[in-house]
Amino acid sequence: MHLKMRLWVLLILIFIQQSAFAKPDARMQIDVVAQKQGVKVRWLHANIQKAATLALPELWSRMIPQHAMDQIPKHVKAIRFLQKAVPNDLGVRIIFNEKRVLSYLKHNNIPYYAEQSDDPVINEAPPVTDNLDHFPLIQEPLSAGLLTIERHESLPEQILFEDYLSHDPRVLSLMLKQVNSDQQQYQLQLKSSDAQWLTAWFSRRGMTLTQSFDGWVAR
Repeated sequence: MHLKMRLWVLLILIFIQQSAFAKPDARMQIDVVAQKQGVKVRWLHANIQKAATLALPELWSRMIPQHAMDQIPKHVKAIRFLQKAVPNDLGVRIIFNEKRVLSYLKHNNIPYYAEQSDDPVINEAPPVTDNLDHFPLIQEPLSAGLLTIERHESLPEQILFEDYLSHDPRVLSLMLKQVNSDQQQYQLQLKSSDAQWLTAWFSRRGMTLTQSFDGWVAR
């Protein structure tokens, strides 16, 4: 009995330690207040994509040093980073996906504050390299993850794309998760962790494929 109690205490301590490390970054949560934006609350509730766009400059001001602001690419779509939108009486709370934000900053070699503190540490991104073996986003081979297509496609084009990819013998499953005017998101599962063929597959269709922390992005 004494041994069981010690094991339970150890498990609880491990859980508390893991929870502390998993604490979400508060910088990713931004309240878009209708009155400050000069719009009605119900308009924000009905236009989540616009709310995310309004929240994005605030996210950059929290994440990126002032001297690096001009390195942010123009026309960045905030919806690509959106994790959740929570309507409230004042407007909408936008919650950005931390992994996607950090992946984007690293991919574009933009310096950013690595953590939220009174004296934040600036994480200088590594220099651009043409050697794919040192590509900053590549972690470990993926056999499953989110596939995001950042391109406007008509419904027939989308159906044709899904049919081609889902019937490829190297694909185990392809499931549509989200559709926007210029973006589609799928849950993709491959039959093996060797996904090099997927890059060539998109290249033949005039698109580039990069690996993110939670899957792939095709443009």
